[in-house]
Amino acid sequence: MQTSPLISLENITVRLRDRPYLHNTSWQIHSNENWVVLGPNGSGKTTFARSLLGEVPIVRGKITYHFSDDDRQSRAAVANAMGYVAPELQREIVEREIRKNFFRELSGKRHEFTSVKELIFKQTVDATNEIHRNKRLREVSEKIGIEALLERDVTSLSTGELNTALIARALFKKPKLLILDEPFEGLDEPSRRSLADAINALAHTGIQLILITHRFEEIVPNVTHVLLLKQGQIYKAGKKEAVFRSEIIEDAYEVDNPSLQPDPQKLFNALPRRKENKLQPAHKEHTDPPRVLIEMQNVTVQYGPKLILDGFNWVVQDGENWMIRGPSAAGKSTVLSLIHGDNLQAYANEIYLFGQKRGAGQSIWDIREKIGYISSELQLRQHQHTDAFAVVCSGFFASNGLYRKCNAEQVATADAWSRFLGVKALADHKFGRLSHGQRQLILLARAMVKSPVFLILDEPLQGLDIKNKSKLQAVFDYIGRHTPTNLIYVPDQEAEQLNCITHILRMDQGRVIDADRVPMGKGLDNQYRLKNP
Repeated sequence: MQTSPLISLENITVRLRDRPYLHNTSWQIHSNENWVVLGPNGSGKTTFARSLLGEVPIVRGKITYHFSDDDRQSRAAVANAMGYVAPELQREIVEREIRKNFFRELSGKRHEFTSVKELIFKQTVDATNEIHRNKRLREVSEKIGIEALLERDVTSLSTGELNTALIARALFKKPKLLILDEPFEGLDEPSRRSLADAINALAHTGIQLILITHRFEEIVPNVTHVLLLKQGQIYKAGKKEAVFRSEIIEDAYEVDNPSLQPDPQKLFNALPRRKENKLQPAHKEHTDPPRVLIEMQNVTVQYGPKLILDGFNWVVQDGENWMIRGPSAAGKSTVLSLIHGDNLQAYANEIYLFGQKRGAGQSIWDIREKIGYISSELQLRQHQHTDAFAVVCSGFFASNGLYRKCNAEQVATADAWSRFLGVKALADHKFGRLSHGQRQLILLARAMVKSPVFLILDEPLQGLDIKNKSKLQAVFDYIGRHTPTNLIYVPDQEAEQLNCITHILRMDQGRVIDADRVPMGKGLDNQYRLKNP
């Protein structure tokens, strides 16, 4: 079939702050081609996408938009012809809405909010009449499955819900090219399958796709070509059957490089010798009756008529590592927020942490001093212009931003974790300028510097490549088996499991379905080895 070029890159080099990317790169996407962009964390995938959008400076070469009837080198001339969805857009929207809510509070308009419908409509630049806009909105919302979200407050959406709303916003403009950067993050399995079907179907509607992902199973069937990046350069590019091969992928991700394999024992030998860092035998067996760390008795959480937790009961003892499973809206995140101190309804329920009832003398800072917490949404709360190493050090004080000077021991601990996780070279980089996966590694270092009693892992592998996923799973397993820190783990996908897990809590619709102990020594399958594409 004869195809025509859509976009051409001719010997371009772009600059991202003080670093050149895509040096002397040439590439082209044709009509009837749908590409997936792969590569390790920090390889330049998002920079590549932003280059196509004209959002990073081009210092050499040129980009040609062949579908433009006007200036084919002008990004402004093709703005409405390209849709883009990425985690960075979520951060921008959340930050903007937080500022708006602050001014609404000051002006006595606290009842006002930005709905998903308004979010979609506000990006319309032409004088489209309301009847046409509402018809188009119905078409898009039905295709993506967001009808129930249209009247919701944008700030009340989960990461996955907001991501889906942004895809609908991009489709609303009827773009010729749709770039999706990690569109499945934060979605449960049914929602992920539904969105994958919708994305795959777009290939038959005249829209060309560029999908950026870390998970190979998220490559939809209608993808025809693969662009593989490594260290800011195109490593391989071509038809899927020629590039998406085990030997090429493994080489690009360096999954078998012995020098990159984690050595948790070496890390803990480098940490200052404190009681909290003392190694323990596997499975952390106790001779005395273990201490109860968390106890929830008939907990109910409700927002208006919506019941989030319904008579929830749960007990966690010292030495136990729990995995929480359940579909979207099961109440998993609410349980974590009650533990971490983010939910005020904790004080209206029978909840005990470390043997003391919530609200009976423990401040939120007393609680957070004993808890490490990692989630993709936590990235939104960090000061984006703070140096990465300062973010790591802020973990000692459970603060967003570093306002106190660390002592020598704290600096040494932060340095050891940064080196172990491979983010020491990012120490002077601004947190907001790092890739999603790099920020996730920084947040893990931040959580672990204080050797917490609990490490809460809320979908901690989001945005990580196969090498870093395998690395973090090994670290989590080591922490769960050989340190005093207990894990509470909510996986992003059913396949993302840990060997150190001792108990599984299954939830649905705010209730406990069952709570089982994993047989000693069995653990859970925990391998992120590359399967043959």
